Parts: sequence; structure tokens; C-alpha cells
Amino acid sequence: MNTATLYDALERHYRKPGAVRDGEILLREVEAPGTASTPGAGGSRADLVRIGLWRSRGLALDVHELKVSRADWLRELDNPGKADAWWPYCTRFWIVAPAGVVQQNELPAGWGLMEPPATAIRRRFKTVVEAEAKELTLTMDLLATLVRRTDNARLTEMDQVRERHRDELYKRVTEARQNAVHSGLAEHVQRRLNLLEELEKLLGAKLDDFAWGDGTKLDRMTPHELASALADCRDHIRLQQRQARVEELMGRLAYAAKNVMDEMRKVGNGRGGA
Repeated sequence: MNTATLYDALERHYRKPGAVRDGEILLREVEAPGTASTPGAGGSRADLVRIGLWRSRGLALDVHELKVSRADWLRELDNPGKADAWWPYCTRFWIVAPAGVVQQNELPAGWGLMEPPATAIRRRFKTVVEAEAKELTLTMDLLATLVRRTDNARLTEMDQVRERHRDELYKRVTEARQNAVHSGLAEHVQRRLNLLEELEKLLGAKLDDFAWGDGTKLDRMTPHELASALADCRDHIRLQQRQARVEELMGRLAYAAKNVMDEMRKVGNGRGGA
């Protein structure tokens, strides 16, 4: 079992796949409060922080360290700085490792030990040694750290959902195009395709390759994103049209003013000659 697999398994332990995610917040790779800007503080980064949100299950902040090999665990024992950095700010401190990596008698006092299930059918981890439950120290540094990581995790999940949506959209568009080729197109559909080809000629680029919005390819855009990009283009065209209209009117005014000045000079010259 590698680290990525252990991460995923631990998250499934806390979050049943497909279930509502309002029971806890899970944050990966969280720096201990007050150490994020400290040089060399990477050793104070917790692998997984769980914030329990249900009072019935215990409001808690659990810190987890993932170990996938015996050597990895022994290095942890030789360098207790990470646990010391997080100890005041957690309600429980856990070591998470496959069976055989950690011996129970090696655990420092207060640390807990969790092991993944023996089979893929089971989801819940086995608590080999119960971690000591204690009160945490709540500071502004801790709150800032958790809020910052929660916001980053939320944005990452949104990006992932958006990318999955684009993949699905791309897949459906590709299938629709393939089906259209094999089944033939209705006359009104072909007419609209012809209009799109004319539009591409005017743009001087294929719609698929055109620099829409933030540079996203057309076949990876959602309908809403495409509508927004087209609205921006429309507004830009309107501004160009208004600018051209103003320049035209300014030209006419300049031409009229020149004619008026010429006539005034003629009248002036006529009077001087008289």
C-alpha cells in the first residue's frame, strides 16, 4: 500500500462514498499553526487533519500521520518535532499505518494507532490503540490555518468538479458528432453548421481553437461560460461600432467646420475688395 492509497482509504473511513459531506472537514497537508512561514518547517505538516462537526459524534480535531513502511515509522520516532508542533492544537493524535509497520509498544504515550481494513470490501479502519482525548488550545493562528486550508480545498474540489463536467461535456459532444456523421443531418442542422463555418471564416480561426474567455477551448467550455464569452464579444463589438460612429460624426463636423471657415474667408475677402 502506498501513501496515495492510504490517503484515499482513510478518507473513505470518515466519508462513506456518495454520502453527504457535512459531518466533518478533511484537510490534507496542513502546516502546524505558526510554522507556515518558518524556514524548514515542512516537517511540521500534518498528513491529514479531521475536524469533527457533529456534536453527537464529538466535536474534535484529529491529526493523522500516515506511515507506509517500517523505515518511515522509525524516522518519525527519531524526529518527534511534528507531533510536538501539533500536540497543543489537536484533540487526538493518530498514526495510520498498514499492519506490521508499527509495534504497539513503540507508540509514545497518548498517540493512537489506526490500521486499514484487511480487505477492500470493508471501509472502516481498525483502532489498534485508542488515542488520548484532550482539550486543544484554540488560537487565531490555528483558526487562520484551518480556514485557509479549507478554502483552498474547496476551490480545488470546485476545479475538479468543473473539469469532470467539461470531460463529460466533451465526451457527449464527441459522441453526438460521431452519431451525426453516421445518421445524417437534418436540413436545419446543416444550415446552422454552414453559418458556423461562415463565422469561422470571418473570425479567421476555428471556433474550437479560438481564444474564448480565459483561453479555455470551446469543446471544454460549459454553455454558461460560452454565453459569457459571447456576451463579452458582443459588448466589444458594440463599443467598436460606437467608436466608429463617433469618428464618422467627428469627420462630418470637421468637414462642415472647414466649409464654414472657407465661406467666411470668402465673405471677408469680398468685403476687403469692396
